[in-house]
Amino acid sequence: MKIFHKYLIKRSLFISLFVLILFVLLDMVFSLMSELENISDEYNFIAILKYIVFSSPQNAINFLEGACLLGVMISLGISHQEGNLNVLRSSGQSPIKIIITSAIGPMLIVFLYLFANEYYFNDINADAKLERAIKVGKTKDNAMKNDWLKDSNSFLSYTNLSNSTIYNVKFIKTDDSQVLYYKTAYSAQVEEGRLIFDETLKTHTYKNNTIINNVERFDFPLVAKIPYKNIEDLSIYEITKTKKVLSESNIIEDRLFLSHIDKSYYKKLFQPFSILSVIIFFGAFIFGSLRSASPASRIVLSVVGAFLYKIIQDFSISLAIATNFSVFIGVIAPAVFLFLASLFLYKRI
Repeated sequence: MKIFHKYLIKRSLFISLFVLILFVLLDMVFSLMSELENISDEYNFIAILKYIVFSSPQNAINFLEGACLLGVMISLGISHQEGNLNVLRSSGQSPIKIIITSAIGPMLIVFLYLFANEYYFNDINADAKLERAIKVGKTKDNAMKNDWLKDSNSFLSYTNLSNSTIYNVKFIKTDDSQVLYYKTAYSAQVEEGRLIFDETLKTHTYKNNTIINNVERFDFPLVAKIPYKNIEDLSIYEITKTKKVLSESNIIEDRLFLSHIDKSYYKKLFQPFSILSVIIFFGAFIFGSLRSASPASRIVLSVVGAFLYKIIQDFSISLAIATNFSVFIGVIAPAVFLFLASLFLYKRI
């Protein structure tokens, strides 16, 4: 049986890896077509290709569920056609044990990818975004969403930028253990590495700090229109440290900011469990309604299943944020539901 297990693991691993690479290549093609709309003398074709290549490793995170699920479904489908699943079942192997064995290869890809993303891909992607922003930003101003952005121990939020001025500004300064102060202003002038707040500046201090100046350092190029790192580009370690510092500051009006951090943190932390739950749930159909189905049917189910799961999870998180509910529950609930539903399905096989 160990030979069959190794065969299942190896086959599902290589199929998942192949599918993931295929998805990333397709995404690069579509991204290239989109980026060509921004082509200019500064942001030429070579610069576009460079941006696509260096940003694609982190974009692969969006395709992990689908690639791993496809890898397992195709691998088990081939094994069923070869009669190997019948051999495993006749030897007393339960369906869920066969599915989990097949999932070992794809999960190895998941953990290796998340490790590389944590220590390498995040920074590579941030550098690619910065270089793109510098070159694209020289030709036009960009309207910005009200996202929070990070530079060292400083956080900045604003709604839009026009002619070197940002509006609806919120600025938080921290050290490694606490929030030092919090500033708000209607607008601020952006100079090289500095923010100069207007006369509407209001400062909220913590730990008896006294702040009277209207200038803050925030290191990002004026032409870039965006700072060096978005919250979503942070590693789990950086997000953990940020959560600890900001959650202790009790800045009530920035609940959405903390929810946004929680969303990024929990999605990254529990992604392996989410992927495993998806594999176990849809893998049950190999031993049920899809036992004699064509490979195309399994591929369609895998793609649709992974897509629906992402939609449901995003809806669950958005609902949790909108209702001031736990973001942790919003992230983990769909995966827990699939896992519990899987136990019910496997009892009926």
